[in-house]
Amino acid sequence: MHLEQYFMSKRFLQSPSVHLGNGNTLENAIIVLNADGSIENIGINLEVPSDKIEHFEGLLCPGFINTHCHLELSHLKGKVKEKTKLNGFIREVQALRNVEKEIVDAAIIAADEEMHANGIVAVGDISNTTATYECKQASAIYYHSFIELFAFNPAMAKETFEKGLTLKKEAETKNINASIVPHAPYSVSDLLFEKIANAKNNAILSIHNQETAAENELFQKGEGKMMEMLLKFGNKKEDFKITAKNSLPSYLSKLPTEKPLLLVHNTYSNQEDIAFAEKLHQNLYWCFCPNANLYIENRLADIPSFVAAGVKITLGTDSLASNHQLSILEEMKTIQQAFPEISTAQLIKWATKNGANFLGLEQYGELKVGSKSGILQLHKLNGKQLGEHATVNRIA
Repeated sequence: MHLEQYFMSKRFLQSPSVHLGNGNTLENAIIVLNADGSIENIGINLEVPSDKIEHFEGLLCPGFINTHCHLELSHLKGKVKEKTKLNGFIREVQALRNVEKEIVDAAIIAADEEMHANGIVAVGDISNTTATYECKQASAIYYHSFIELFAFNPAMAKETFEKGLTLKKEAETKNINASIVPHAPYSVSDLLFEKIANAKNNAILSIHNQETAAENELFQKGEGKMMEMLLKFGNKKEDFKITAKNSLPSYLSKLPTEKPLLLVHNTYSNQEDIAFAEKLHQNLYWCFCPNANLYIENRLADIPSFVAAGVKITLGTDSLASNHQLSILEEMKTIQQAFPEISTAQLIKWATKNGANFLGLEQYGELKVGSKSGILQLHKLNGKQLGEHATVNRIA
């Protein structure tokens, strides 16, 4: 290939700051991009004619990974009251679930398009039904479906698990990777936990963890708002085992300790919970969905405690039932506004490489030779901080 043809067949992207996704940054680096979106080269002082270079203000980084979403609930945007605590939120969502299929389908497609426009390239999505499968199959976004099961009554464990297997098989026939996972520690019986733990070809797991203070109270004392909710759903108090411990140390050993496990929300996890979990589990990830936590509980997790513990952190949006938008950038901005000591480089690593590592996606999450991670421009920054006016553009 002649030199001129070579330069015509590539894109050459340059920015004052290129965040690789692994926590490292390069100043004024050039990314050489192939026509198929893969990275051919990345470095400083590459010999490229100046008229071939595309210059971008702000910074460049890999595409975002949203490790926790509920695409199925997209039709509930703006319909669920804020700050009702988790028990109130669950009650409202249950009351609003019966909606015409056409409305649900249109909302799912619109939410998928919104995430794509916001620079999200891969999503770990909760599935309770097949409602999102058609959209996922056609989407430009990579999806892993977490088939979420809940049945507190042990007598329902076998039937619930078999329905989960059916949903998983249907996903896989559409080339959607899927896992069977527990909903939350308060909604899954020991027998159902056991079936999930022993499920075959179940590579990665996810569970809602310590999203509300009432969850810890349930395990500590067997009382409170969460117990009241379980009883209203027809469960028996005697079926629940009080551990006199917080939720996390009460259930974590029921799941395989070697498989990647995503603990989602962690709004009421303390330092002792973190230390216990990290000691017990070999492959743990902690996902934060700050805007959803503010929407439901009006509280953020103590994220600096997780940073100090050196754990692996990812980010999620949760659903449009509990959020005003599906934007990883907005989640990052919320965290940095609350905890300005958390750097932009850290946030980008959580939003890219860590999420890709959890989902097992080698091509995503990092700007490196051979990757097809997608490339985003974050601009209108406040110095090295994101700031409230920061925006995201999809470059590749």
